[in-house]
Amino acid sequence: MMYFNSLAMFLIFTGYLAAAFALQVPKGYDQENLVLGLIYAFFTLYILFQHIPISLVVNPFLAAVSFLGKPVMKLSERIRSMLYFGGVLLIIVVVVFAMPETENTNRVQRLTGFIGLLFFLGGTFAFSKNHRKINWNTVSGGILLQFLLGLFVFKSSVGHSIFQWIAVFAEGFLSKSWYGTSFVFGEDVANSGMFFMNVVPVIIFFAAVVQILYYVNALPWILSHAASIFSKVLGITGPEAVVAVGTSFLGLSEAPLLIRPVVATMTKAEIHQVMTCGLGTISGSVLFAYISMGVSGQALITSTIMSIPCSLAISKLRYPETEKSSAAKKDIAVERDTESYNILHAASSGAGLGMTIALLIIANLIAILSLLYVVNALLTWLGNFLTIQKLTLDLVTGYIFVPLAWLIGADNQDLVSVGRLMALKIWANEFVAYNEMQTVYLETITYRSRLVTTYALCGFANFVSIGIQLGCLGAIAPKRTGDIAEMAISALICGSVCTWVSACFAGMLL
Repeated sequence: MMYFNSLAMFLIFTGYLAAAFALQVPKGYDQENLVLGLIYAFFTLYILFQHIPISLVVNPFLAAVSFLGKPVMKLSERIRSMLYFGGVLLIIVVVVFAMPETENTNRVQRLTGFIGLLFFLGGTFAFSKNHRKINWNTVSGGILLQFLLGLFVFKSSVGHSIFQWIAVFAEGFLSKSWYGTSFVFGEDVANSGMFFMNVVPVIIFFAAVVQILYYVNALPWILSHAASIFSKVLGITGPEAVVAVGTSFLGLSEAPLLIRPVVATMTKAEIHQVMTCGLGTISGSVLFAYISMGVSGQALITSTIMSIPCSLAISKLRYPETEKSSAAKKDIAVERDTESYNILHAASSGAGLGMTIALLIIANLIAILSLLYVVNALLTWLGNFLTIQKLTLDLVTGYIFVPLAWLIGADNQDLVSVGRLMALKIWANEFVAYNEMQTVYLETITYRSRLVTTYALCGFANFVSIGIQLGCLGAIAPKRTGDIAEMAISALICGSVCTWVSACFAGMLL
């Protein structure tokens, strides 16, 4: 019966695809046709591997890799790791500098981005907790995967079309929250453009959708299989892989709940990894909030996905594993929602969680912005005695961040502006920084500077998020609060470095 159901679904989907292509392809190339074809391929493989062991495909591939890699395996592990890391850097250099120059980037600007990449990796290595214990395979694999993702998006028409479609789909899908908002508050309020009305309904709607996906076991299936791939490719433990993938969907406070039973027994390096992943990415629940400000949805989605392998690489470079992990051999599985009685109950639970998240964001924004204005007023008052006009925190820290703005590839005339935004994102948060970029600096900085800044700001690495993480992880594992607090600043810096490295790649591949 199971075989018949699978065959029936395959034939129905195949018939639909054939009819759709017959009607749409003659009208010209459409990126939605490409996406539909990819969905069909994924669906076909999913059905196929329900009845055929995946080992039939994987084992021959692994055997071929093992055979071809025999000469390399005879070398010492240290030499292999050095060759791997050097090979990754060589691939980046050859690909980046072999590409022709474009309107938005030349080879000098690409060299700047490559210097930035070396600086951030070298700086993280210099302050590593234990240089001898660094797993260079994880570091090299993470950086290579991040580069390949960026190359796929920036230099491949297929990759560009896929991510552009995802961005348009995400914007259109999340914008449906307007209908619920207009029903409750009226169209005039829904169209008012207020930050509250643009952000809160979207977060509530997305949280409800996520909970429904949990209930129907769609999200647990995706997370488990994606985490399994990351675990095998990059050599990380199951819980680390689950959180790394989950943060892009759920965010820094909800993703750790996926591994709640094992947090108390995780090593310090694993906890540092969990914190870095949360701070180095953004979640889907706030994606449309940034898009509604006018920020590029494609850049946001690309940056978030690129930062996943980078967060693994940077964290393992800064805080390598020195203990024996009890989670190393645990199965990679994400439990489905068993508490909800039906889809409506799941949606209601998700909406409640979304409201909590939205109110927390609003409360933090009110508190942070108010405190920033107090600090700026105090600095301006003190500056007046020295005839320094409008001395503010973002002005001071902006100049401090000018070298970092240059390293990520911002244009020279925009270094101070980009530096201010990078500093503002850490002292306040990415909401405030993106809002500042879209209102104050939108017309004053170049397209290139705006793009690399979008990547550099695309993460939760700020002092408020550290407080949220301390509360969340501390509630899950009260006995590990001291360890969590000890690694907080390190995770904050590593999370920031992840987004800066993504900005370097964006500047090189633009």
